[in-house]
Amino acid sequence: MIDQDSLAALDGLLWLRSGEVVAQRFGLSQSTVSRQARRCLSLFEIDVTKLDGEWDLIGDAPLLAAEREVHQWARWRSKRPLRLEATYWSGPLLCDPVPQGWMLGLCNIVGIQRNFELLRERVVDVWLAGLPDLPAPNDPELTSLTLCQLPVHCVVNSGHPLLQRPSISFNDLQAYPSLGLPEGAYPEVEAALRRLGLWSSPVRMRRYQRQLWEGKTEQELTIGYGTAMSLDLGGPSMQPLPLTLPFQSGEALVVRRKFSDTLPFRQLAQTLHGRLSQLALRLPEIQMLPLPFSGSSETAAAPPRPGP
Repeated sequence: MIDQDSLAALDGLLWLRSGEVVAQRFGLSQSTVSRQARRCLSLFEIDVTKLDGEWDLIGDAPLLAAEREVHQWARWRSKRPLRLEATYWSGPLLCDPVPQGWMLGLCNIVGIQRNFELLRERVVDVWLAGLPDLPAPNDPELTSLTLCQLPVHCVVNSGHPLLQRPSISFNDLQAYPSLGLPEGAYPEVEAALRRLGLWSSPVRMRRYQRQLWEGKTEQELTIGYGTAMSLDLGGPSMQPLPLTLPFQSGEALVVRRKFSDTLPFRQLAQTLHGRLSQLALRLPEIQMLPLPFSGSSETAAAPPRPGP
């Protein structure tokens, strides 16, 4: 059995990508992170490779999977902070301050594939995701809890020619490039937008970069997509077109099924639900959904625990 700091160093690198960030989050020195990660790799007889800036393991490691399960149970039993990942908009809007008892990721992972991997491999405990791309209802490992819904708009820069038209249809949008992400990043969103002739200008982006997403919409004739929450972060340079896309976005917590009824998960849901309710007072497009359990929000959060 390996100690929690050693495994945290390796999994922290897989999650956060940088030894410096891992050291800051977990309260370790960078030299300790490097040393402990190497110790894990040697012990489990595996290696790592870096592809497009992401660290991935090389080799079959059933013992590592077993160790991760033990360490994850320890986190859910409040032995160490739980690990929360979020989207680029939900991180700053809903997770500041970080809920008590939790550690927040970088909030910049693009797409569902990497986030699902981190959850399935027990590197991350919960992902605050955006609708509609959630685990399938029959997924044997992952489940989700939707906190709210809100409409999705096409957005353009404040000087875009489409804003000057008295009326527009989706057919009018096809004359302009529209943002897309790598194939499969958000399958349901991609399929819905492609049916409308959108998603025509893909951006190679595995980690969110504002200049490649909102930046293209702000500076060019490219059509982007946004909700009241993402537009709240983007500022006045992006304007919604008078068209609502035929699917709903929203906020949902994705977690392994066996932890979906634990007290820490319910407390996290109550905390974020309370923050969303406050945000909805300012952004009325947010449609709150009831939680399947009752309780207070911020006051229900678990007490902080020392150490990682």
